[in-house]
Amino acid sequence: MAKSASLLAGLLLAACAAPGPATSPTLYARMGGEPVVKRVVDETIDRAASDSRTRRSFDGVKLARVKEKFAEQVCELSGGPCKYTGDPMDQVHKGLKNTEAELNLLVQFLRDALDGAGVGLAEKNELLRLLAPMKRDIVTG
Repeated sequence: MAKSASLLAGLLLAACAAPGPATSPTLYARMGGEPVVKRVVDETIDRAASDSRTRRSFDGVKLARVKEKFAEQVCELSGGPCKYTGDPMDQVHKGLKNTEAELNLLVQFLRDALDGAGVGLAEKNELLRLLAPMKRDIVTG
């Protein structure tokens, strides 16, 4: 009986010490974390706010706030430690009459920034899939 009790205790201790199933890094981590997200968001918004085809949506807007909130969204959606604290997308874009062409350009600017930051194709596509459902709240024109 004592042998079986000590064997059982040994097995329980070994089970507790054994590593659990490996968790894969989040998309946020695989993209490069905060420095990459900040760089990508800054480049994307700066380009969209200055391009003649998309800048009308950014006229009179506080770009620093747009960048902050977009970075929060990307961070949260990709499994980072952030929480999006901005308004719902339908409210943010209400009355802007953004077109699908404008959104497509913004997405291209985002793709270019992700490429420039060295984000891999799989990670880029995964992020775009996470952002895609927002289209219905952004394209209103």
